[in-house]
Amino acid sequence: MKLKQLEQNAIAFFESGFNCAESISQAILEAFSQEAPQDIPRVASAFGGGIGGSHAEACGAMTGGIIAIGYLLGRTDPDHDIESTKELAKAYRQEFEKKAGTTSCGLLLEQFGDQDSHHECSLLVGKMTVILAKLLKAHGLKMVK
Repeated sequence: MKLKQLEQNAIAFFESGFNCAESISQAILEAFSQEAPQDIPRVASAFGGGIGGSHAEACGAMTGGIIAIGYLLGRTDPDHDIESTKELAKAYRQEFEKKAGTTSCGLLLEQFGDQDSHHECSLLVGKMTVILAKLLKAHGLKMVK
């Protein structure tokens, strides 16, 4: 799968009714996981629109990316090292802030102003999906689709 197609997939998830966190995590995992988990939207649901839809705290496009990183690289045993996973999550957060100017859902929504069908959020989901995919590739992961 090419990055443009991945971006379009994430936007399509968002435009179908999934929130920002659900969209980016599902698109990334479909592209990078051998078996895309069907329960990822459920795991990400409470992160959309800021924590609990509050428009406060972290943007769901950021937290959805962190969920995908954890799924792909997280540990299943407490004795396993997670430093590289943390570093990748930190890098994603830094890239997010660099590209969007903030990681705060509320501040992003203020910047976006009135949106027709959350158009700016949709574009951000697509853009951040591509950025995360590039980080994952640089970390040695390959797209499976």
